[in-house]
Amino acid sequence: MLCTMGYAGYVSAKYPPPKPSEAEAALMQVKSEAALEIIGKLLYNAAVAPKEEKYRRIKLTNPKIRETVVEATGGVDALRALGWVEDPEAPEDFLMVPPGLYFSMKEVRMVEAQKERLQKEARRNSSKNLAGMVTVQA
Repeated sequence: MLCTMGYAGYVSAKYPPPKPSEAEAALMQVKSEAALEIIGKLLYNAAVAPKEEKYRRIKLTNPKIRETVVEATGGVDALRALGWVEDPEAPEDFLMVPPGLYFSMKEVRMVEAQKERLQKEARRNSSKNLAGMVTVQA
């Protein structure tokens, strides 16, 4: 058996990236930076003040939430994958963090990572578009 060896005879440690968690996969479906910004703020507030009830509930009919998160592809699914559930006691559409579930900065960093991926993808696409528009005149 022939094995490619790296420095000092060690086998190269290039492993494939780990499979994303359910929450990471759901966040990857969100293609709106504005939605990710709001989701990040909601998670940050719930992580920093976990006992504060106002940060543990989201009114989905709120105009800002509806425009940015609810109407964005995958926005509500991402919240559910992160742990938010329907509030059974609310008369309107509310999501809540169930008792006993607390967020950490890990979830906030997951949202930030997805925002960075989107920004990188947008820069790559815009540079491709610009490259296609440039013509050489002789």
